[in-house]
Formats: sequence, C-alpha cells, structure tokens
Amino acid sequence: MKNIITVLFVGATLYSCNKPDHKIAENKAAEPEIKTIETTEAGETSSQELKENPENKKEAEELSPFPIQQVIKGYLPLKNALAQDDSKKASDAAKNLFSILKKIDISTTDAKNNSELRDIIESSAENAEHIGKKSYDIAHQREHLLSLSNDITDLIKEQGTGGLKLYQDFCPMYNNGKGGTWISESEEIVNPYEGQKMINCGSVKKVF
Repeated sequence: MKNIITVLFVGATLYSCNKPDHKIAENKAAEPEIKTIETTEAGETSSQELKENPENKKEAEELSPFPIQQVIKGYLPLKNALAQDDSKKASDAAKNLFSILKKIDISTTDAKNNSELRDIIESSAENAEHIGKKSYDIAHQREHLLSLSNDITDLIKEQGTGGLKLYQDFCPMYNNGKGGTWISESEEIVNPYEGQKMINCGSVKKVF
C-alpha cells in the first residue's frame, strides 16, 4: 500500500511539472503564426503605397534630361565665328543658339525645380539674341559673348558637360585688361575676343 501511494505521488508531481512546459511549447508554436500575419500585412501596406503613387512614378518617367549638350553645341560655332572675325556667321550661330534656348521647357526636364538654372537660361537667351541682331557690330557681339560665356560656364557647373570634354580659356588682354573667359572644345587657344589680331592670346584656366 505504501508503495502504491508513493507511485501515485511521484506521478502527480511529474504531471504537475510537465504541464507548464506543455503550455509554453504551445505558446511558442503559436508565435510564428503571429509573425507571418504581421509580415503579410506589412507587405500589403507596401504594395498599397506603390499603388497610391502612380502619378509620381509616371512623372519621373516622363521628365527628360536637361539638354546641356545641345546648348553647348549651339554655343561653340558662335565662339568660333568670332575667332574668325566673322560677325555675320556669328550672328547666324547666335540665332540658332537663341532658338535652342527658347525651346527649352525646364518644367519638363529633371531640373524643373532649379530656379537658378531658369535664370541662367534666360540670361543666355538674352545675350544670344543681342549677338544675333548685331551682325554689323563685332565689338558689341564680343561684349555679349563675354556674358554668354559666363552663362555657359554656370550651366556647366549646374548640369555638367553632357559627356563633352571642354576647356575654360582666359585672355588677360580683353576688356581693357580686365580679361575674359570662354569655353572651348579644343585645348589649343583660339581667341574669340581678339580674333586674328591676337588669335593665340590666352591660356587654359580649367578643364571640364
């Protein structure tokens, strides 16, 4: 009888000890199910966010790169014409550059929020227009080339060169010794301010 009581006591003790572990095991088994639900909900939220912003995605796809290379290629023939003392050719090149600049709608480019860029384009167009209208006055054209060259330099600082290798040249003699810079596609100095009179006056100031 004593042995039977002892066996029952030990059995009750073991059951009592094992019961909480069983509950813990059940709780642990339930945890992954909760995590799975949370992950699914997060995934669903992320998908909803993407679905809620189709216009933003569409707008990013429709914005075109700023046409910096087109502007530079419009400027270079103008600069070269003045280096050849050819005011008529410079006027024609300036009109072409003016047309390029006026067609730029910055709101459709990836630089649409750059207000400084908008001001530079307006200044460039104004200088190109002056050069285009003054085909009989090469001195006046060169005065505006100085401002236009500064504008082109600012555009390059904002938008880069569009993959072109360019040089910023400097002539210390122009503008009564105040000097003047221009952008060139060649490392060789070909001075648009002094023309054939001092065609090689100047030096490379910077390489872009």
